[in-house]
Formats: sequence, C-alpha cells, structure tokens
Amino acid sequence: MEQILKLWELILQSNTFNFVVLVVILTIVMQKMNISEKLVQLKDEIISKLEASRKAKEDAEEYYTEAKSKTKNLPQEISERLNLANKQADNVAEMIKESKNKKLKQLSDNVIKIIDAETKTLITNLHDRTASDAINIASRYIKNKIKEEPELQNRYIDESIRELEKITL
Repeated sequence: MEQILKLWELILQSNTFNFVVLVVILTIVMQKMNISEKLVQLKDEIISKLEASRKAKEDAEEYYTEAKSKTKNLPQEISERLNLANKQADNVAEMIKESKNKKLKQLSDNVIKIIDAETKTLITNLHDRTASDAINIASRYIKNKIKEEPELQNRYIDESIRELEKITL
C-alpha cells in the first residue's frame, strides 16, 4: 500500500493529474451550461452572417455593374441634352425676336397712321382758317372799297347776277 500512496502522491504532484481534473471540471461545466449547443448556435450565426455578407457582396457587385453600364454613356447624353437645350433656347430667342419685330412694325405703322391723320387734320384746319381769314380780309376790303366808291356796289351786284345766270340747274 505504500506504493499506492507514493503513486498517489506522484499523481497529485504531476501536471497530468491537474490537467485531467481540469478537463473533468470543464466537462461538467460545459454540460451544465450547454456550451456545446451555444457553440453550435454561434457557429450557425457566423455561417449565416458569412452567407449574408457574400450575398450582399454579390448584390453590390451586380448593382455596381448595372450602375456602371447605365452611366457609361452619361457624358454623351449630357452633351446631347445640352445641345438640344441650346437649340431650343435659340428657337425661343428667334421667336421672341420675330414677335418683337412684328410688334415694333405694328407700332411703327400705327404711329405713322396717327401722324398722317393728325397732319391731315391740321392741314384741313389750316385750310379752313386760311379760307376763313381770306374771306374776312376780302370782305373788309370790299366793304372799304364800297365806302370809298359807292358805285362799285352796283357793279358787284351786276357781276354777281351775270354769274348766277351762267349757272344752269
């Protein structure tokens, strides 16, 4: 028995015994805490996250490829749209110029018509005044002459009668 005791002492002093005790304790703790299940769950979570990240990477690459193909001709499309916008702006500017020129022509024509009408009115008024003034001057002249020479009145009357006789109705 002595030998058994020595062997037991030797075992207690050795690291192997300590290791075995540690393994037994860990096994008991693992069984109590269900660590194996938790490790399996953790492994499954890691696998699902890896799969999700692979899927996200594939989706991102697909999206990048699609976006790259869509924007491939973007500079050309921008240039075409700018050219089209410039042409439309030029057309609108030309239409505005034509409209402005038409309005100016109409305005100019209207001003000329108004000036012509006013000129004719002024000429008519001037003629009327001139005729009226000429008649007044002639009337005064004749009256003065008749006062100076009363026999002229009879002569004017005779001339007026002769002129009236020439008129046929």
